[in-house]
Formats: sequence, C-alpha cells, structure tokens
Amino acid sequence: MLNGKPSAGNLNEAVMKLLFATDLNEPRSITDQVQKLALSLKAQLFVVHVHVPTPTTPLGVDPLSGFGEIAYALYDPAVEDSIVEAERHDFDHFLTDRFTIPVRPALHQGDPARVILDDSISMEIDMVILAKRHHSTFERILLGSVSDTIAREASVPVILLPVSDQK
Repeated sequence: MLNGKPSAGNLNEAVMKLLFATDLNEPRSITDQVQKLALSLKAQLFVVHVHVPTPTTPLGVDPLSGFGEIAYALYDPAVEDSIVEAERHDFDHFLTDRFTIPVRPALHQGDPARVILDDSISMEIDMVILAKRHHSTFERILLGSVSDTIAREASVPVILLPVSDQK
C-alpha cells in the first residue's frame, strides 16, 4: 500500500532506501524534513511504527483474598486487540496527514529498537532517520532510549533529527 497517494514513478527505481521510524508524536516539521530528504535523494521512503505490546502484569497479591500466595497475570486479549486496532488507525491517519509522496508503511509489534534494527537489515535500508527527543538522565536510566540504541547498533548511517520541547 502506498498510503493512497498517486505514485510519482516506480519506487523500485529509487537509488536509496530510507527508513523513518515514528512514534506518531513527531511534529510536522520533522516529517516535512524527512519527506524533503527522500525527494531530494529520489529515495524510497519506508515509514515504520512499532507498537509496544501491553505487558502482562503479575500481581503478588491475590486480589480477592489479599494473600500473597497466588500470583495472577492480568491480561485481556480483547483489550490488546482494541489497542492494536487503535494504533493501526492512528498510523494510517499519520501517513495520510503527513506524507504527500508514496511511502512504504509498516506497523510492527515488539521492542522498538530491535524491530527497527531488524527492519533496517531485512529491508536492505541505506539510512535510518529518527526524531531525537531530550530525555533527563533519570528517564534514560529508567526507560533507555530507542534512538541511542539504534545509533549505537545500526549497520547503516543514522540521522537523528532534534525535536525541540517547544510546540
């Protein structure tokens, strides 16, 4: 699917393959820069969004009795399916709203850094593009950073586009 936009030539003729990984929260200025770069390089643009699955949360306390002898795992597949469907809808809207050139979209589930690195290899990507947000030291320790992991481990060049905190 080419996000419903008319094709500007055969995408297989492109010299380069660019992978733009999005969390769907980048400002329009970032997606405009990505689109401009793809056009100037006459490159195929792959837009990837990775949905992080809802973790199963083990409870050390039985919610009915209050005793800690039985651990429950709270997980509702119907809720997860609804979340995945909402992600797909948001991703489709993001693509049609932000891109006027044909793109190759991919929506995956898993660890974002691992999925993006794997995609960059399997799709034979020439360059990865990410938005880079500023995180506090505490946030980096607690959450890690997808962009830092990709910049460190990618086998291809990585462009980090800074996102300002201002709207």
